[in-house]
Order: sequence, then C-alpha cells, then structure tokens
Amino acid sequence: MSAAKSRSSASRFAKNATGRRATASPTGEVAPPKIGRTGQRTEKLRTTVDLTPADHRRLRRIADRLAEDLDLVEVPRRAVWLALLAEIDADEALYAKVLDRIKTDREEET
Repeated sequence: MSAAKSRSSASRFAKNATGRRATASPTGEVAPPKIGRTGQRTEKLRTTVDLTPADHRRLRRIADRLAEDLDLVEVPRRAVWLALLAEIDADEALYAKVLDRIKTDREEET
C-alpha cells in the first residue's frame, strides 16, 4: 500500500471518529456525540426458517388456499410470510396473540 493511501485512510478514519467522540462544551459539560445514520442497507436480506414436515405442509396448504381465493396459479410462500409480518406489525391484538403463543411454546419446551 502506498504511503499516500495509508495517510488518506488514517485521516479519513480520524475525521469520521470525531463525530463519535464525546465533546466538552464551553461550560465543561461532556456531551455524547450526535447519533447519526452511517448507512442504510438497500439489498434484501435472506432469512432461513427450518420447518418440520407438518409445518411445511401447513404453509403450502395456506399458500395454495390463498392462490385459489385470489384466482392465481400460485402464491409464493414468501408472500405469505411478508403478509404475516405486516399484519403482526400493524395489529396489536394479533401481536399479543403471537406473544402468548411464543411464551406458551417456550414453556412447553422446558
């Protein structure tokens, strides 16, 4: 690596770090750094869910039923998951039901 590039990187890192350091005000009080956004992810993320064969069949049945009701050849299982996420996020009663279900399932596991 060239010396110019290493100095450039070091100065860039030092400059960026100043925004993360606590600073002293004229009165001597130390203020935490302002919280900013360093970047926003734009690419999709992959999440994998391991299902039992019975749960997988249940998901397929739900997707197939939705496809029939929507008069479509197929509803992707991804669409089912995304719709469920949106509903849980928007509906506090549904969120509470999911919370109770998870609590019960965890208690049964122990």
